[in-house]
This record gives sequence, C-alpha cells and structure tokens, in this order.
Amino acid sequence: MTLAEITARFLAEQRQSVSAVESDSEHETDERVMSLLTGHFSGKASLDVVSASALRDFLARSYVEKACVAKFGSGNDGFDKLKQAALPEPEAVVDSLARLFEWIRQQEGIDLVQQTSSMLAVLRESIPHALAIAGSLWSWLGNRHGAFSFPEFLTTFEEGGHSQYDIDTPGEVGAIEGFFRIIKIREGRVEAEDLISEARVWPILFPAEVVELLVEDYIINLELTRSGEGWHITACGFVYPPGTDV
Repeated sequence: MTLAEITARFLAEQRQSVSAVESDSEHETDERVMSLLTGHFSGKASLDVVSASALRDFLARSYVEKACVAKFGSGNDGFDKLKQAALPEPEAVVDSLARLFEWIRQQEGIDLVQQTSSMLAVLRESIPHALAIAGSLWSWLGNRHGAFSFPEFLTTFEEGGHSQYDIDTPGEVGAIEGFFRIIKIREGRVEAEDLISEARVWPILFPAEVVELLVEDYIINLELTRSGEGWHITACGFVYPPGTDV
C-alpha cells in the first residue's frame, strides 16, 4: 500500500467521524498535513520511507523552511503564493502526524508511534522556537535594510552551503557565510560553530531582541562581516532546531 493510499484511507475515516466544529477544523488540518507528507515523500512511496530520521528531516528542515517563508517571507511572487497557503502551525502538524501513526498502528499493526513519539514531542517544542528566532531576526534585518526579500539576499543554498571572501585586508577573512550552531551566549555576544569547517566564530553581535530568544544548539544560516568589535549579521537564512541535518 502506498503512502497516498494510506493517508487517503486515514482522511476518509476521519471525515466520517466529524461531529463538531472542532473536529471539522482538525480534519482540515489533517488534509493539509497529509498533503505536505505525501508531497515530501511522494504519494507513490511505501510506508517504509517514513522512518524516524526521514520524518525528522521532513519536519525540522523541509517544514521549517516552508513555514519560515509562509510566515515571514515577502517580496517574491512565488513566496507570496506560499504565504497564502496558510501552512498549519507546527504543533498542529505534529499532532496530526501522531493521529495518523496511531491510526496506522490500530489498522495496519505497524508501530510508528513507538519509533517517533519522543522525537515528535521534542520537535513540537523546538520548531516553534526556531520560527520565533527566524521571525525576530528577519524583522530586525528588514528594519535595518528596508524591504526584506527572501532568499535573494543569501547565496548559501545555490552555492552548496558555505563561502568566505576577503573584504579589506589581503589574506584576512572579512566575511563568512554558512550554517552556524549556537555554542555559547554571554551578555549579548554569541559564539557559534560553522557546521562545515567546525571553526568557532566569536563574538557574533546579535540584536538584543534576538539574543533573548537564542538557545544553544539551534542552527542559523548567516552571512557575517567583521569589524573591530566583532562579527555583524548582514543576512540571515533559515533557523533550524538542534540536531537538524542541513
């Protein structure tokens, strides 16, 4: 049985059980989540593709990127269309998947609940926080630089994840770009590790409103330029929960 067939059966049974406004709203969320799930894995795929690691990648990376654009992106017709799609909130996505996996356990005898329940519980908390960090940082950048258009400001995704180049002094790196894991937060200054080179960068000067949200191990795609006082943020991509494979 394909993933499309399984999710269609799940939705059909959920639809039959609708008896209240709350349930009807829940079913609409389930339909959107099932569409996201089959769109990510392919509806023709078997249920075997939905491993715990693959599901985590779907939520912590693919969903996060879509949700960031839907919530905060602007200035691009394609992103505006995605924004209008009104993605379900992360808590609703996780709850919908939990309902699906419980239904599969009861109907098919395949226990995805045990494999995924603890991971889903963690992401139910960490994904909203990643989105809050992204929203605050993108808003701050937009206020500094004017209209904030995503993702033309960063070349990371087109060039494979990381680049560095000289600005002033020959041989001295004046700007870096990459995925940075938050290592330490101290008095508004942040130390982070470049995930590719494993180099530590200190201090990164985040705005106060963003520092309040930062938590160790979250991953942020940043473009940084250096001055005498530290590294300044000139552009920002997505923000991911701890442990995301980017």
